[in-house]
Amino acid sequence: MKQVIRLFLGLILFFLSTQLFSQAKNDIVVLANGERKEGKVTGITDSQVKFRYVGEEFDYEFSKSDVAKIEFGSGRVETFGTSAAGGTSSISPKSATPAGSPDTHNKVAVLPFEFVSNDGGMDPEAMSKMVQNNTANLVRDEYRTLTLQDPLTTNAILGKNNINHSNISSNTPDELAKILGVEFVIFGTLSITNKGASTYGGTGTTYKEKETDTYNNNKNTSSTKGSGYTSTSSTTTINYDTMVDFRMFNDRGDNLYSESRHVFGTTIDSYKGGMEYMIRRTPFGSKYGKK
Repeated sequence: MKQVIRLFLGLILFFLSTQLFSQAKNDIVVLANGERKEGKVTGITDSQVKFRYVGEEFDYEFSKSDVAKIEFGSGRVETFGTSAAGGTSSISPKSATPAGSPDTHNKVAVLPFEFVSNDGGMDPEAMSKMVQNNTANLVRDEYRTLTLQDPLTTNAILGKNNINHSNISSNTPDELAKILGVEFVIFGTLSITNKGASTYGGTGTTYKEKETDTYNNNKNTSSTKGSGYTSTSSTTTINYDTMVDFRMFNDRGDNLYSESRHVFGTTIDSYKGGMEYMIRRTPFGSKYGKK
């Protein structure tokens, strides 16, 4: 009987503790710019505030200089960013956002693509930007859970940090993600080889007839004469062989997706089909895990 009572009391205590836990209030981190982040503060260091969103299992980090105050679920409020004299401390601009920062959460940037071709008529820089924009449009349509950083913003930030196509490879994926202030970065290379031209032609003949009436000795005689015109037409098509390399990393430098694909088609924009195929098979795509 005593064991039954103990078991009963244990169940009651477990139920009450569960209820109290489920009713616990979340912590709210108020940033200096006024944004409010709700979740759980998991730690505070000399320079960082560690924070976890509700329902997630990994921590993000705020710089203390970006935090105005923390409203703990217990009711306690801790303020930051004030000096000993009582004034508000100034926040210096940052060239990079820490990995895991809530400001970067679910943001993705498409970097300018590396472009390689044996066709001297193609401008590498213009092609790089065009492929970047087309890929960004595909990403925007496919990754509904992520926020796309506009390529104009991406390129402006890279330019301000003196990063261009000639030295971008000297930066690691996690470094670029922090500089851009995003959680995910997409790299790519487009290789287009001019395989030569094919000419297709045809010849056609057109006849034009003319009827002539002749009067001789009160007799009417009709005759028909004709002339022929021959025309020749031709169409020249340049054939391209296209290879696309697509890679996706997070702000910790983890490679989330990587594939190189020989694209079907011989036109200059055949890469779009291959790009769409790979974007759909990344962890955020509609066909993730499928061949």
